[in-house]
Amino acid sequence: MNRIHKISIFAASSAVAVLAYAVSTPSNKAATTIAVKQDQVLTNQQVSTPNTTTANSSPTVLAPTLTSSTTASPIKNQYIVVLQTGSDLPAQAAATIAKQHGGQVLFTYNRAIRGFAVRIPEQATSAFLTAMQKNPQVSYVEEDTLMQTNTITQSNPVWGLDRIDQHNLPLSKSFSYNKTGSAVNAYIVDTGILASHQEFNSRVQTGYSAIADNNGTNDCNGHGTHVAGTVGGSTYGIAKNVGLVPVRVLDCAGSGAMSGVIAGLDWIIQNGRKPAVVNMSLGGSAYSTLDTAIDNLFNNGYVPVVAAGNSNTDACTSSPARAGKAITVAATDSTDTRASYSNYGSCVDLFAPGSQITSAWIGSNSSAATASGTSMASPHVAGVVATMLENNSTATPQSITDQLLNQSTVNLIQNPMSSPNRLLYNLVDTQTITPVPSIIAHISKLNATTLHGVPM
Repeated sequence: MNRIHKISIFAASSAVAVLAYAVSTPSNKAATTIAVKQDQVLTNQQVSTPNTTTANSSPTVLAPTLTSSTTASPIKNQYIVVLQTGSDLPAQAAATIAKQHGGQVLFTYNRAIRGFAVRIPEQATSAFLTAMQKNPQVSYVEEDTLMQTNTITQSNPVWGLDRIDQHNLPLSKSFSYNKTGSAVNAYIVDTGILASHQEFNSRVQTGYSAIADNNGTNDCNGHGTHVAGTVGGSTYGIAKNVGLVPVRVLDCAGSGAMSGVIAGLDWIIQNGRKPAVVNMSLGGSAYSTLDTAIDNLFNNGYVPVVAAGNSNTDACTSSPARAGKAITVAATDSTDTRASYSNYGSCVDLFAPGSQITSAWIGSNSSAATASGTSMASPHVAGVVATMLENNSTATPQSITDQLLNQSTVNLIQNPMSSPNRLLYNLVDTQTITPVPSIIAHISKLNATTLHGVPM
């Protein structure tokens, strides 16, 4: 949902650990001023405002600088270049600039942002940055960084599905539902998906990989498969018939470049099929380019759901948690208490189960594992969004967001730490999403399917 406070800082950021980040503050720039900012490491959350320019007849050109951080994991000599509106096509600009400096174009972006990622020889970086500073087509440059997973795995039973179909504890040991996400697509921006896993019943579709390791979209880490299992697994999932699309931006070690994450979002906007929800169980320091890409995802009709982060700190200091149009999800444990690791604050939209969540895993087509983190909370919300879209395929991302928040259970979370006190609720009915939301009382679950014996 739109939250001005979430995009009030145009920040140069540090390394991204699955939702653990630090932020430094940048400045507004005249149209031809280039700020070179440090990219961040994005990590799975398991356990920036858009650039603003002002017209100026005599623009001040500042020397390019790199903003550093002790927690950053920058990729040496690798940069993301964001172009001004009305500049040359990204592919043309990328080819020209790379050739001038002996560089290699890694990705070009047309929809998520307008720009490209490039690797420059070390001896040419100074000349490259100076040239970018003077190039009127360039809005700003950010140093690329790594993103990596931050997972906590525990040997405890599943309870998340049981929790979200009722307002109050104790758990009923059943999961009631009457929508399965049929004809809806869920894009899993993560480490890939083990498509052959029995949880997915041939519902994993052709996706995209930004990782050049010959694995395609296959998951060699486990995190993405676990997330996909919560979104749409036949046993562990909420939307049991949703189409699952792997967007692999993190490698076998759970690490990947920010530039690759943005490439994944760009691919979704250009090639995706709606209605659709996009889950991002990853994060890092405040990063304006990623925030802008997520806002553009929303503006193109996709519902972005993101993890709040695992640093027990203000979610407004990290991306994509602070992105203005993302649904940002914090984690609870089985006692409806904010998980000790979960980020919090005004950039959080709601809470969902995140501790000791069992779901599909790699290793075999029947493997399962238990993990904790906001990485596990976010896909609970993505699954509910998928079921909402099933009977409301033309609903806007804003109307879906409004409805989701209005139907949530309120004022039960212990120690929310200044976060909105909302807990995810999977409303079981056939109502149509309306543009003007209203507070919804508990509705009896008539004609609902009940899955008994949910693993505890």
